[in-house]
Amino acid sequence: MTPRTLILFALSMLFSACVASTNRVDVATDDPFSDTETTSKDLVAVAQNMARSLIQVPQISTAKAPPRIAFADVKNETSEIINKNLFIEKMRTLLLKNAAGRMVFLDRELSEQIAKERQMKRSGQVGSSGSKIVSGADFFLTGKLSSIDKVAGGKRSTYTRYVFRLTDAESTDIIWEDEYEVKKVGEAGTYDR
Repeated sequence: MTPRTLILFALSMLFSACVASTNRVDVATDDPFSDTETTSKDLVAVAQNMARSLIQVPQISTAKAPPRIAFADVKNETSEIINKNLFIEKMRTLLLKNAAGRMVFLDRELSEQIAKERQMKRSGQVGSSGSKIVSGADFFLTGKLSSIDKVAGGKRSTYTRYVFRLTDAESTDIIWEDEYEVKKVGEAGTYDR
């Protein structure tokens, strides 16, 4: 090898050693960790179970017109830092893909942008295919994540309960509620001791 080739080879080896490797895992399998925290498998299982249960609610399955559903914040009462609304967003995706239009979800995240767009349409700044009124919610979908943690003998046990409910936006009646429970045991972390 020439000195130049040797230097290029050494530099390429140095750069390849500095690059972090990434492994893809199927979201439906447990993450390769032995802890008790919420995993992608939990997210998928909870969302699938709740979507199947929700679609069977008589106020949805027998409705003459698709009910309009808005999200209310999910409460996280676990010891974990979790993107709590990820669960209802996953449920919404599953239901929109598989519920054959039996429900409509309202996008309250865009309320401010929608109000501005409506104003521009009404003032003639932009065109429109016709004016519409902003839809009101028939139901609110919300939930609560709760857990009980125990540590003993170098082990950690976490019981987690994922509860979701559908509330009538007029009467405040809870028309549906379901839960998913999981208990995991793993090695206690340094912070547990």
